[in-house]
Parts: sequence; structure tokens; C-alpha cells
Amino acid sequence: MSETVAVLGPGRIGRQIALTFALAGHHVVLVDLKDRSVADSELALADARREIARDVALMVEEQVVPEDEAARGLERIEERIGLGDLGACAFVQEALPESVELKRATFTRLSEVISADAIVASASSTISPSHLADAVARPERFLVAHWLNPAHIIPLVEVVPGPRTTTATVERTLRWLERLGKTPVRCADSPGFIGPRIQVLLMNEAVRLVEEGVATPEDVDRAFRAGMGFRYASIGIFEFIDWGGVDILYRASRYMSEALGDERFKPARLVERKMAYNELGPKTGRGFFDYTGERRDTFETAKIRALLRQLKRDRESPP
Repeated sequence: MSETVAVLGPGRIGRQIALTFALAGHHVVLVDLKDRSVADSELALADARREIARDVALMVEEQVVPEDEAARGLERIEERIGLGDLGACAFVQEALPESVELKRATFTRLSEVISADAIVASASSTISPSHLADAVARPERFLVAHWLNPAHIIPLVEVVPGPRTTTATVERTLRWLERLGKTPVRCADSPGFIGPRIQVLLMNEAVRLVEEGVATPEDVDRAFRAGMGFRYASIGIFEFIDWGGVDILYRASRYMSEALGDERFKPARLVERKMAYNELGPKTGRGFFDYTGERRDTFETAKIRALLRQLKRDRESPP
């Protein structure tokens, strides 16, 4: 029998997480905790149900999940107003707004209605687990599991342990997520973790391009989809730094910093260190990764092949 999961918060990310667990065979309790009338809670849950049904229909249409499996997934989602008893839940995923006070208050209440060995995860995209953990009874079973929107589609989930999280809790969480078909990545506790920290810089720089009259929002989006979006679907950031050349990043960073008079474009210290050691990527045998022997040709062949296959898919299935 599948384990039961609770998702706290029927907002955009919460409803997507609930759908992901349900499609994987779990009974899911989707809980609305917001302080509002029963009628308003029912409206919020109805909207969640409507959006979940729409997305499941799209998943069937795009042949991501079979129709019968989608129907069973919808049946596994139970809606609830208020916490109630969650003692049967082996995994509790909080998906509330980014408020330390709200999350801490919720975790304090939650500790009274869940089993002693249930994993408690926060979906926070920026709040450090160290600011939340002591609100959870037995904080060794608490961590951040940050899902990316849309959570039922994007594979990545960042797993961020708190100061007292046990290795066993981390390992159990990784196994949970892998069984869902996700790609969990461990990350140390640092503001913004991995994705949001990179993304906030990217988004703000895109907005500055529009502010400065360099390009329109439409053209920035078009350039991103056809350039970085295409490239980074197949190539990691560090892989591309190496492939393009650490020296290229170094020189481009120095030029941008001087031309725009802004130190945020300066090369990172580790880039300067790589320059000093002549670790520039495949052309020198080492960058952030090792390219000695046949590794360079293996790496470059694999990346070219991946990009060509992606190009073929895009041409066969235009937007």
C-alpha cells in the first residue's frame, strides 16, 4: 500500500506537488490552512482542483501519462480545510507563502498532529532551513525540498538540510523524490540555494536590458529561448564555461565590468585562480573538469550530439 503524503497549501506550487505525488501512486491530503471563511477555502480548493484537472488533461494529450493513470491520480487527492489528523502521513510538504512567521507557526501546530517519524519538508525558495528548523518537533527530520514551478513538470528539486537534519532524513527524502521521477540535488544552506540565486540575477539583468532600452521584453525572451535556453537544456553551466573557455569568461567579465562601470560583472575569484593555473577547459586538459586523454573528445562529441538531437526535436515540434 502506498504511503500517504500531506501538502500544506493549495496555491500554485502546492497543487502541482500534490499532483506529482498522486500520479506516483500516493494518497495525498491537500490542506488549506489560510485564515478565511469555509466558503473561501472551498473556492481555493475548487480552483486547485480545476487547475490540476486541466494539467492532467494536457499531460494525457501530450502522452506524458496514460489516461487511466491520470484518472487514478486525480482520485488519490483528498482536499481538506484545516490540519486535522495527519498521523498517517509519512511525508509532509509545506508549500505556503514565503513568510518565516507563517511557516514557523504552521510547523509548531503541525508537530502535534503528525507521527514522530514523518519527514517534514519546506518548499521555501529562499528562507534558510536554520530559520525554521527549531519550530519543528524533532528538527532532525526537517529540511527544505525546493521544487521549481511548474513542479509537476520540472525535474529538479533542491534538497537543503537544516543544522540538525540527519543523514538518514536526507537519504530518505532523496529516495522519495527519485521514486517520483525527480532529479534531487543536495545543496548547502545558503541564501537562494542554487536555482533562485542564479535566477534572481538573470531575471533582474533581463529587466535592466528593457529599462535601458537595449531590447524589448519580447526580444529578450526570444533571444533567451533561442540561445541560452536552448544551450542549457543540454549543457550544464560549468560544462559550458569549460567548453567555451575559462579565459573567455574571464575576459568577457572584465570587459563588461569596465564598460558598464559595474563590479557585479567582475570575474569570480575561482575564475581568476583557474586563469593563474592555466586550467581553461578542454583546450588545456583541465578546467572545472578533467579532459585528459580521450575525455575531451568524449565530452565534446556527447554535447554536440545532444544539441543536434535537441535541434531536431525543435524542428519536428515547433512551438
